[in-house]
Amino acid sequence: MTSSAPPASPRPGENPHLAAGAECWGEEDAPVAVLAVHGRTQSPADMRALAERLGVEGLRWLAPAAAEQSWYPYGFMEERPGEDPWLAWSLEAVDEHLGRLGAAGWPPERVVLLGFSQGACLLAHWALLHPRRYAGLVVLTGGYVGTEREEVSFAGDFDATPALLAGCEADPWVPRTRMAQTEDQLRGMGAHLTSIVEPGAEHEVSAMASELAARLLRHTVGATGR
Repeated sequence: MTSSAPPASPRPGENPHLAAGAECWGEEDAPVAVLAVHGRTQSPADMRALAERLGVEGLRWLAPAAAEQSWYPYGFMEERPGEDPWLAWSLEAVDEHLGRLGAAGWPPERVVLLGFSQGACLLAHWALLHPRRYAGLVVLTGGYVGTEREEVSFAGDFDATPALLAGCEADPWVPRTRMAQTEDQLRGMGAHLTSIVEPGAEHEVSAMASELAARLLRHTVGATGR
């Protein structure tokens, strides 16, 4: 989640994330799809490895790739340049990939949003901007995007969407305070949230977080038709 130099600027109006592609795997007739969003310096291959680790059947996975392995070129709580397009492009990419899942037979109520690190921040922010019933929301080491000085104005209803927010007490990139703020927003907007903050500073998906994520995914598969 550290800052880095921005990727090469595309021509105005182009979204580089939509040109970066995506990987799909899993059952083509699965009752539930997972939109799996990787972290900075990662790729869809990392989400495939996580999916194999979770080992849940009955899922179709879609893992979009970020341009140059970064959804936006700054820390998620850093000040953004006034004309910066990267967060908007990233949010647009989430919207586009959800639309593709919908066109393929998985509307939002049959989609789990799952992300790690920068991907978790992006999905948490997107979901809070677009609250409704989803099959699930899994935020692994992340929180919504914005500086401490920004006023948030999220509003709406998640309609008891099953959700998981997991991280570590002393994570070097995701402050405990932002996880708590994200938890408050999700609960206040009607998500059925499980939140765990483990001791330590490991920026990773822990064994406990993996088990809880797998449990949520198995529940959504069973509740959706299998």
